[in-house]
Amino acid sequence: MCKKHCCLAALSVLLLLLTSTVALSQALDQLGVKKGVTMSGSISASTTTYTASGIDSRRDPFAWYLNGNLNINLFGYDMPFSFSYSNQGRNYSQPFNQFRFAPSYKWARAYFGTTSMQFSNYTLAGHMFDGVGVELTPGKWRVSAMYGKLLKAVPYDVLNPESYNRAAFERIGYGVKMGYEDNGNAYSVSLFKAKDKASSIPYIPDDATITPRENLAMAFNVRQNLLKRIFVDVEYSVSALNRDTRSEKNAIDSSRGTSNFLGKFLAPTGSTRYFDAIQAGLGYTGNFYTIQLRYERVAPDYVTLGAYNVVNDMRNITVAPTFQLFGGKVNIAANAGMQVNNLDNSKNSDAQRLVANINANIVPNEHWAINGGYSNFSNYTRVRPLIDPYFTNPLDTLDFYQVNNSYNGMVMYRTGTKQVQHTISLNSSYQYASDKSTAKDAAENLSKFFTSNLSYSYSLQPRALSLSGALNYYRNTAAGLNTTFMGPSVSANKQYLDKTLRTGVTATYNMTQASSQNTGVTTNSNSSVFNTGLTVNYSPKPKSQNEAVSTDNKRRLLNNKRTHNVGASVIWLLRSTSGTQPGYNELTSTLNYTYSF
Repeated sequence: MCKKHCCLAALSVLLLLLTSTVALSQALDQLGVKKGVTMSGSISASTTTYTASGIDSRRDPFAWYLNGNLNINLFGYDMPFSFSYSNQGRNYSQPFNQFRFAPSYKWARAYFGTTSMQFSNYTLAGHMFDGVGVELTPGKWRVSAMYGKLLKAVPYDVLNPESYNRAAFERIGYGVKMGYEDNGNAYSVSLFKAKDKASSIPYIPDDATITPRENLAMAFNVRQNLLKRIFVDVEYSVSALNRDTRSEKNAIDSSRGTSNFLGKFLAPTGSTRYFDAIQAGLGYTGNFYTIQLRYERVAPDYVTLGAYNVVNDMRNITVAPTFQLFGGKVNIAANAGMQVNNLDNSKNSDAQRLVANINANIVPNEHWAINGGYSNFSNYTRVRPLIDPYFTNPLDTLDFYQVNNSYNGMVMYRTGTKQVQHTISLNSSYQYASDKSTAKDAAENLSKFFTSNLSYSYSLQPRALSLSGALNYYRNTAAGLNTTFMGPSVSANKQYLDKTLRTGVTATYNMTQASSQNTGVTTNSNSSVFNTGLTVNYSPKPKSQNEAVSTDNKRRLLNNKRTHNVGASVIWLLRSTSGTQPGYNELTSTLNYTYSF
């Protein structure tokens, strides 16, 4: 009897162990244990040397850069990590050296390090921060939250008054967004707050132009399908800004809008102001077209510390149709309406204008591609006739802000076979703009900007050879200053050793003509710039795996190929004498290595 009970007990324990093992195996399988641990990413390092003759050096003679990204998949959990580091970091007022770690699993993702998040256009809108964040999307719910440093403290350098423009208080921000989505319908609310730490700058001169600020912004968003083809979306945002946290707090002052419900979260002061913004749209979707009626209003001086720039003091009422014609060969998108500013009548003048934006894309066959557009909405353009990946010279850069009228067009023709291919393209644009320098006291000036580029490329696939040539033309006409860049450029690229060794040679020649008027006197100056470079990259192919391996191991080998890339480049720039400016030449050399796995 005892033996029978012992056998039954042993059998029960064995069944319990087997059941537990099966349950544990199923649970671990659900957690993704069978996926194991995989790792991929890349690490790159580069050095740059620089010498100049005829002018003072415009950059450090030696610089190095280290970048990397790593993704570890641990039993189904994605954990990406990236970093960037350089000895040039000390030259930047805000962090240049940074890292980012963003692990995720199914509907959860976290952020650590330097990253950015998007709540809405008028609360937290892509501003970089150093801190932590989380995005959760369980089912139909959407939850996001963040906390971090938006700006680091940059003290005043009393021995260098020019550095005053880089001074900044340490700024801490945090926020949360909650939403719900179902069948194309979406509802969300977001809250963001940021505050400068007044004590983060030990000394503030009397002529300082910055003050410690505090901001609270909220946004409400609704997108609802009313019928099968009709939808409506509305986003309302309100922002409270304390321009100087050192101001004394007031208990009640309705003249400054402290009755606003945000006053409960941001104590009102003599420097506190409230702003709001609204975006709304009503749309209809047809078989080959979509049309939307949109309304946008942003209060004057609207500011959120969660965005780098907000276009304010404007009201737009627009209609936006889109069409797909001839089986998708012709696509047309337009946006037209009325725009007004000076909403609070605080300016001496205001503007009311018709705004329009239309773009057409035509692809009739495999040989031709045509694109054209017009816009008189605000825009931004930057043109750099001379390209240096590690250095930007303001003298060689054309910047234009708040473009009022812009025309652009592109025509491209391609022909040939799989072995030999020819491509001819013409790109042109014209802009009538209001440009403004980044200097605080700079006045706006009207300018006209025209650019055109005609290029031809030839590709010989059997020999891994490609050749290209182009003619470039840039012209800027501003108040009292006319500048023209024009000249040819050529390039040749060839691959060797079964396409593991890639070489390239480029050469650009620009002639610059400039004339300016000052107190009725016209001054002309001409100069030329010759820029040439040589690049070499070698990337050996991964070694083949000949030994017998299992199917899982083969799959892992295919997904984790280790590659190496070594590259080098030399760029030489020669600028001729221009007026009283002497000529000079520069030589920039780079060496880089990348390991991918």
